[in-house]
Amino acid sequence: MIKVTDLKRLFVATGAAVIAGGAMAGEVVINDKAPIELCKEDPAFCDIFNKGTLYKNENAGLIQKVQLVGRYHGQYHDSSLDFSGGAPGNVSVGNRYWEHRRARLGAKVKFANGWEFYNEWNVGGIASSGEQLGSGDFFNSLDVMGFKGKLGGLSLNIGKQKAKITREWSTSSKQILTFERSHIVNEVIASTGKPWGITGSFETGGIKHTLGAWLAESDRSPDGGGRFPDMETRGAWSYQAETALSNNTDLHFDYMGVANTSGAFTADERLEASPYNHVFALGTESSWDLGHCDREFGLVTDLIYGVDRQGRGGNDDFGRGLNDMPTGEDTFGVVIMPHYDLTERLQLVAKYSYASNSRLHRPQRRAFDRGPGNFTDGARPNLSDVHTAYIGLNYRICGDNLKLMAGYEYLTADVYEAAGATNGTVTGDTWMLGIRTYF
Repeated sequence: MIKVTDLKRLFVATGAAVIAGGAMAGEVVINDKAPIELCKEDPAFCDIFNKGTLYKNENAGLIQKVQLVGRYHGQYHDSSLDFSGGAPGNVSVGNRYWEHRRARLGAKVKFANGWEFYNEWNVGGIASSGEQLGSGDFFNSLDVMGFKGKLGGLSLNIGKQKAKITREWSTSSKQILTFERSHIVNEVIASTGKPWGITGSFETGGIKHTLGAWLAESDRSPDGGGRFPDMETRGAWSYQAETALSNNTDLHFDYMGVANTSGAFTADERLEASPYNHVFALGTESSWDLGHCDREFGLVTDLIYGVDRQGRGGNDDFGRGLNDMPTGEDTFGVVIMPHYDLTERLQLVAKYSYASNSRLHRPQRRAFDRGPGNFTDGARPNLSDVHTAYIGLNYRICGDNLKLMAGYEYLTADVYEAAGATNGTVTGDTWMLGIRTYF
């Protein structure tokens, strides 16, 4: 377990790196001898990420472009959790492993009328993250599929897609700055799925509006894949608004409502929207040009509130079944994530997040995969007052098309107490190394 003094050294070193990076940026800006010539070009092999186009003819009457798309994200974790007090007593769990986080393959087809068909599948037999490649059918489950285009001033997207609620979940995993999204974001939206639905976007008065209607539930195939809509599903609806506060900052408001009144899910059903009846998020995205080679300092913030959650079971080993979170619970949280380009390729990222109530989510959840005998394999407790602090470096070899990542996250929380249980506290360290690529 990392000590407080070690954390102090870590943050002091981070501050020194930021100051040093700022100093270097200043030296580049005052160099008036064609500083653009000092910018590094991507290696020649980066062109391979532009080779996905299988067919292109802008004069064709129907199909103008066919493009192959995909991504692979692999990462190594060293995660440990220490529990103290309460029903489980003083217990430690931990795990070291390589995880095939995402492996996807699909295609985009662009038509002459400006519309596009898109689809991506989870491939390599990965039904859920952490499984080995080749453990099942090659095309395992559907990730996204649909049509998008414009009708006049209205941009439409029809199909299985991401409901873009909160800043972290709205950002594609291809561009995400950290290994995993925050506990509060996973709690209210990201750990569910991508529902089938329709969204329409339009702009008026300097504000971009997006309305959405969703099927919030899907049928689950026996192997855990499937993801096709249940026609008797509960419904959901969403609204997002985006406007510029300044030249450097955009303001975002996100809302999702879900008709979670149908009771608990069966083994054949999967929730694809939020487990909360209402989710609100107010966030900002800011960036400031550092004056050289597209380097920038950025800041992402989010205030998030989830209202009226479905009831959820907990890890029975915490309080002998008293770790259940009852129906009607609310949760709220915050995410603050600054990032700074130390060089053209090297990016420093820090993140603080808080969740008032949350299940144990990534990356710490995998510490339970090989716990001691008194823990159920894969079991996860419910938590309260969840604080996490992350610091990491991203080295962009070919931009986000190919990058190496390294990060550390510290967690501290209370184990959720229900029915008079006293379940103690938990702290944890997670070290991560990974590679991310897409085309």
